Amino acid sequence: MDYLIKKAKKKDFSLYKIGPDGKGVKRYIISTLQTRKICNIPEIMGFEYISTLQEGMKKILKNLPFHRFDDKSVSVLHFLRGGLNFGLPFLLHKVYGFNRHFSSFITSQRYKKRGKWSIKLDQYRKFSIPEDANIFLGDVIATGTTIENGLGILYRRCLEEKKNIKNFIVFTIGCYKAEKILEKFDRLFRKSFDYQNTYLYYLEGRFGLPEKRKDFRICLPGTDLIRYPALLSPEFELFQYEKISYPLERCTIYDVGSRSFECLTHLEDVIDYWKKLSLTGMTLYEAYKERWPEREYSSFESLREAKRRTWKNMDPKLIKNLYETYRRRWTPKRIREAKKKDSLKKFCTQRIKEIKKLMK
Repeated sequence: MDYLIKKAKKKDFSLYKIGPDGKGVKRYIISTLQTRKICNIPEIMGFEYISTLQEGMKKILKNLPFHRFDDKSVSVLHFLRGGLNFGLPFLLHKVYGFNRHFSSFITSQRYKKRGKWSIKLDQYRKFSIPEDANIFLGDVIATGTTIENGLGILYRRCLEEKKNIKNFIVFTIGCYKAEKILEKFDRLFRKSFDYQNTYLYYLEGRFGLPEKRKDFRICLPGTDLIRYPALLSPEFELFQYEKISYPLERCTIYDVGSRSFECLTHLEDVIDYWKKLSLTGMTLYEAYKERWPEREYSSFESLREAKRRTWKNMDPKLIKNLYETYRRRWTPKRIREAKKKDSLKKFCTQRIKEIKKLMK
């Protein structure tokens, strides 16, 4: 069972190493206020989404020791469109003063064929790779299809051009498939190049991924990033108690291409989910517990024991705060209200009303 070890904690920046050590991939989870917001509030969209993500990434880069890389050895790899949102070339300049770093671009459009995800429209490829490359990548990784296809293209291109890859640094809102794919390429890079390290930084958590439609009443199997089961930062878990809608959302991040560049399409996607949820016949309490079961919250002692296994060297006050926050959410009165037959329908109607205001 994987667990988190606290490595750094500052004002609104937390870094956790995932243990035990992975197969060649150094795995971490990072938490900031900005990344917590975008992973819980789908109303943050368009330029506001991009700027919020980049503010979080700026904070992350300031607190990670990557200034040791020379800018002539750095190339930022982008998978279009979503990879543009991270703004890594600009942030590397702002945070480290890099001015001569390279950027590479690959178009990618995924589609499902006979139950399997494939890639089309990846013909545009503009690579700028230095002789000894430290490659940065920022992207959402759910199915993993885009990154697996893209890294295969990158690997072959570097072999053809006799370019060396030294380090690969990935920032993602993603799931376990990210590290499975990176483990594969870590082995290939070590075999073929003078390779040093693969760094994988999950933002807020290593989220779950439903595999079948029956996993939830409503879900997109193989593509939705879910909060449970998942390995979450303590800050992200505590944030779930800010609003009851947060753990109820279908996906932690939704489609970031639409969210950034087709805002109305994004809002329609979110509204469609809440409409479908309202028709399931569940109560608010049932729908909530499906997404966020809270089994370990049956008592303070059970929560403490569960978190001791998952979160190492944490401040004991954190667990107490988390449990008290949970108790404030589920007072006896709120439980009775949430178990009423029409409770979910009313909640969804109000949620849809709130989102529709943004479409005017």
